[in-house]
Amino acid sequence: MFVADSEYKKSYVITYKELLFTFVVFAVILFVLYPKNLLKDQIVSEKSNYDLSMLYLKNLLKHDPNNESLMLILAEQSLRSGAKEQSIALLDKLVKSKDVKLRNRALLLDYELKKDNFYYLKDKKQKRKAKQDLRKLFSYIFYQKLYNETDIDRWYDESIFLNEYRPMYFFLKKKLSKDMTNVKLLTKAYYLSIRFHDYKNSVKYIKLLMLYDTKNSEKWLLDNYYMLVNSKKYADVETLLAQQSENSTVWKKRAADYYLMRKSFKKSSKMYIELFYKTKDYNKRKEYYFKAVRALQAGNYLQESADLAHRYENFYLHDKEVRKFLLKVYIGTSNLDYASSLSKKILRGETR
Repeated sequence: MFVADSEYKKSYVITYKELLFTFVVFAVILFVLYPKNLLKDQIVSEKSNYDLSMLYLKNLLKHDPNNESLMLILAEQSLRSGAKEQSIALLDKLVKSKDVKLRNRALLLDYELKKDNFYYLKDKKQKRKAKQDLRKLFSYIFYQKLYNETDIDRWYDESIFLNEYRPMYFFLKKKLSKDMTNVKLLTKAYYLSIRFHDYKNSVKYIKLLMLYDTKNSEKWLLDNYYMLVNSKKYADVETLLAQQSENSTVWKKRAADYYLMRKSFKKSSKMYIELFYKTKDYNKRKEYYFKAVRALQAGNYLQESADLAHRYENFYLHDKEVRKFLLKVYIGTSNLDYASSLSKKILRGETR
C-alpha cells in the first residue's frame, strides 16, 4: 500500500547531545523562573528516577555551589542510586557544616552509608575497623538524640548489631511502652535491667514475665527469688518462701538453705527436720538429719544439737556413717552420757 506525498511525514530522531543541551537549557530556565524551594521539593519527592533528579541537582549546584541543602539532597539521591563515591564526597563536607540541623542530617546519612559499605568488606581487619567507626557514630547519634522517635525499631536493631547495651535497653523500653505483653522483649529487658542495676524495672519485668510467660513460670519465680535475695529485699524473700514452701519440698529446702545463710539457725534446723519427715528416700532423709543437727551447731546451740541428734539415734544405729557422726556430735558437745550409751549399743551389737 502506497501513501500519498501530502500525507508523508518525515521522521526525526533527536541525538543525545541535543537531548542533553535541551535538558541543560530547561534546567537553567527552571532555576531562574521556578521558585527555588518549590523546585527542590519537587526533586526530593521524585522517587522513580534518581538519575534524572541528580542531573537537576548537579545543574542547580553549578549555579549555587555553596547551597548545602542541595548538597544534602544530592548526597541522599546518590546513595539511593548507588553512586556512593559521590555521596561520600558530599557528606565529607556536610558533616563539617556550621548549620547544626543540616550537619545532623548529614551524620545520619553518613551512618547509613557506612553501614551499607560494611557488608561489602571482606577483610576481617577492615570489618573490625568499620564496625568501630560505626560504634562511634552510633554513640554520637544516640547521646545527641539525633534519632527519630518514630524510627525506634530501626535504632533498636542497630544497637543489637553493634552490641551497644545501654542504647539497646533505652530503645527496648520505648518499644515495650507500646506493648507490655511481648515475652521475647520482656525477657531481654529483664536481663538488661539486671545488668544496669535498674531494680525498679527488674521487678516490673519479672512480674510481667510470670504473668505472660506461663510456660516458664517456675523459672521466673526462681529468678524473682534470687533477684530479691541479691537486692537484699529480705522481707519480700521470706514472704515468697512462705508462700511457695507450703506445698513444695523443693521450695522448703530452698527456705531451709536461705535461713541457714541468714543465720536463722533454729528456723533452718526446724525446716530440715520437716523435710526429713516429708521424704521417703533414705539418703535424702539422712542428709536432712545431718543438716538439721549441723545448723544448730553453727548457731552454737550445742546442747540442742546433741539432743536433736540423740532423738533420732535409733533410726540410724545400723548406719556406720551416722554412728561416727553421732559420736563426734556427742563428744564435741561434751555429752559424754550420750556417747557412752551409743558406744555400749554398738558393743552389744544392737546396730545390726
